[in-house]
Amino acid sequence: MGRGFLLGIAIGFGIGIYAAFSQVVLPTVNGPDRIPDKAIWPTSEQAKSELFRISKWDISKHGDGSTVSVRRCIRIDEYSIACELSAHLGWIEGEKFVESVFEGASDRWTTVAAKNR
Repeated sequence: MGRGFLLGIAIGFGIGIYAAFSQVVLPTVNGPDRIPDKAIWPTSEQAKSELFRISKWDISKHGDGSTVSVRRCIRIDEYSIACELSAHLGWIEGEKFVESVFEGASDRWTTVAAKNR
């Protein structure tokens, strides 16, 4: 067996692995299911309530002067979703952006992590 034959096998093997990877893994990572329909996103009220809860802020004291909007979300897995939130908090001037991870289902989301950007 010559070098050309072995090189052909190596290239064929590499192409085969790439083709299998792109057909199985890439649709999972970049597929349409990664960006969920807005209908299953947390509502602005759910996001506000959960942001106040996880941050241990008093919603009865500061909730009326504050708004939280869900700007965009991406699915992490079947039960988790990561969202970018826009928050106008009554006691802070200006708009703040928060990244938040929600777990649960489309009818009730619970924030498990949040970080200010």
